[in-house]
Amino acid sequence: MTPTSSSPSVDSAARSDAGGRWTPRLVLLLVALAWPTQLLAAGGILGANATAGVAQAFHTTQVVWFGLTLTLTSTLLTPFVIKLGDLYGKRRVMLAMTALGALGEALAAMAGSFWLVLAGRAIAGFYGPFGALSFAAVRDVFPPRLVKPASGIMGSSVGLVALVSPFLAGWLVDGWGYRGALWFLAAATAVAFALVALLVPETPRHAFDSGFDWLGGLVLGGGLTAVVYAVGQGQSWGWADPRTLGWLAGGAIALVAFLFVERSSAHPILDLRVLRRRPVALALTAGGLAQTVAFTMPGLAILLALYPHIPGVSAGLGWSAHHNAVVSVSWNLVMFGTGLLASRMLRRFDARRIWCVGLLVMALGYTLVGFRHGNELELILTSCVANVGSGIVVAGAPALVVGVVTRDEQGLGSGMLNMLLSLFGAIVTAGAYAVLSADSTVVDGTAFYLDTGYSWIFWLGALVALVALALSLFIPPLRDPEEEDAPPATAAA
Repeated sequence: MTPTSSSPSVDSAARSDAGGRWTPRLVLLLVALAWPTQLLAAGGILGANATAGVAQAFHTTQVVWFGLTLTLTSTLLTPFVIKLGDLYGKRRVMLAMTALGALGEALAAMAGSFWLVLAGRAIAGFYGPFGALSFAAVRDVFPPRLVKPASGIMGSSVGLVALVSPFLAGWLVDGWGYRGALWFLAAATAVAFALVALLVPETPRHAFDSGFDWLGGLVLGGGLTAVVYAVGQGQSWGWADPRTLGWLAGGAIALVAFLFVERSSAHPILDLRVLRRRPVALALTAGGLAQTVAFTMPGLAILLALYPHIPGVSAGLGWSAHHNAVVSVSWNLVMFGTGLLASRMLRRFDARRIWCVGLLVMALGYTLVGFRHGNELELILTSCVANVGSGIVVAGAPALVVGVVTRDEQGLGSGMLNMLLSLFGAIVTAGAYAVLSADSTVVDGTAFYLDTGYSWIFWLGALVALVALALSLFIPPLRDPEEEDAPPATAAA
């Protein structure tokens, strides 16, 4: 990619903000980027609560596609979004994504057939890669001194989303059914469009090559999508089923083919030279694994909370969705508060040390959750420990990427982290359900899970966090955004 300087409007705005202090303009700018970014997390919670209503409304056994369609579309489009943001500016692409997201959710809300619902969700999936652009945009539009704390606040605000969304989901679904949740997502995405249009300046272009590698994008996006699809379906099909193996093999072949396609392309969709640098590879892999734990384990804790308690059959806690939302307030507040604190510390201390402390605490927390999760008090105490670590992780991951790439490479780094998060999330979720199924009881065609299985899925999260910690120990010193003109980290660093 051809390095470029920032556009005059962005540079002058950055200089006007008193040498890197927070101003009302910057606060509004952060809100304008954080709202649509964290709406993705809220959409996941609302969508999960709407799934049962969709299945009952359309009498379908294929309701898994309600969520999977959006995920697959998002995964397929991510490479294109990264490149388009560098070619034409991130703001233009974000506006197109939010407009399509609002349109898709509205179509799904109005749909009179299940297949039309899926068509709407596929269109809404265009909004899925928004995070690949928003974190990169922070580096373009904020003063260098505020890049790390602003990125940290954006990441940690997921705790606030997790705090509010279960109550919102219950109110919408109980009052208006699944359509209420979808209409809310359509309206909230329209608000995201307005915020970006009014408050976010256009970002500089970081690539000027006129060509576009459509083949490379389709091969990469298609390969990742095939792997995510196979992993998502593997539990229901069976891991040795020819369909599972076929999709996995097809995805793997496509990813290998992508390497050869990019080498021969005059306009590669991803700069593989960046990804070959050891600091970048370590930071992206560790960041993807760690955030997978932070985002996946709370969802599995909801499974534990809502499944019935039947001695000898099901070791769930048997809570209502409202009771679970009330209890989870504690650890979601801890996650949000810890993330804000970590965001401030990122300006003063080595981000690698803060990151590694977060991983260690998260691993310890989920180890404790595996041992103690039998009632409200146990789950609150152990989950609060885990979410101290999770808050640091979600705040620190963007700073980790900022520290190993240049400004011109930020879109690529954030986009690859987004893709790895989807891939690792699918693998860890599938692995968790495989662990649960190994210690389950089937009654009238429904699988109920025993306590050993719940313990092991939390220990699986702790193990993945420790793997991320082991990789993080080899990450070299990070660059500071204030040193934009310094050369990037090299493979020998």
